Amino acid sequence: MKIDKAYRYIKRQIIEGKWEPESAINVNELAETLQISRTPIHKALSKLEQEGFLVIIPQVGVYVKRPDPHEVIERLLVCANLDALMTEQAALHLTEEDFQHMETVLKAMDNLELTADEYSSLNIEFHRTIYLASKLTYTFALAKQLWDYLNFVGNPDDLFTRERRRQSQADHWTIFYSLKEKDSKMAKQMMEKHMRRVSQLVAEKFEGVDVN
Repeated sequence: MKIDKAYRYIKRQIIEGKWEPESAINVNELAETLQISRTPIHKALSKLEQEGFLVIIPQVGVYVKRPDPHEVIERLLVCANLDALMTEQAALHLTEEDFQHMETVLKAMDNLELTADEYSSLNIEFHRTIYLASKLTYTFALAKQLWDYLNFVGNPDDLFTRERRRQSQADHWTIFYSLKEKDSKMAKQMMEKHMRRVSQLVAEKFEGVDVN
């Protein structure tokens, strides 16, 4: 659909940092670039405003939203709880093939020579495997929106320094073995703790905000 095409394009530009916070978005230029009318673009912009990426001021214009510190932390805390819930449920459904895949991914992530972007991609794959296994379709879709927002406000180079990777990998392996032993309670607790630590790292960008 044309709305989805516009939505994906605009969101990608924002998340990848091609449009800076508070920069104006030219609807006419988007229509020309995407070769679609203004109507689906406006609908896509409205959806992105609801997700927290844009600010639409009637009769004035559309702007990339500058992240609000308290909103960022609230979203990250919600994300931590959703991720923990999906991890708990995944313990019931993960297959041996899933565990083999996750182990391969984790071993690749142990390589400290990976770039931040390479580590980030593997990190997403590890978490995605768990969350898909939860079979919580609605929760997964909601969490994905929050992950996209995390990509918008967080910088992989800041989140995935070598020292922070060591801590994250310790968390990941503990989560992995908890799931393999079908200890859903421990896996849930570790995932929430892990995601709260990520939230705290992002919160450090916003002075005076604490997620604890």
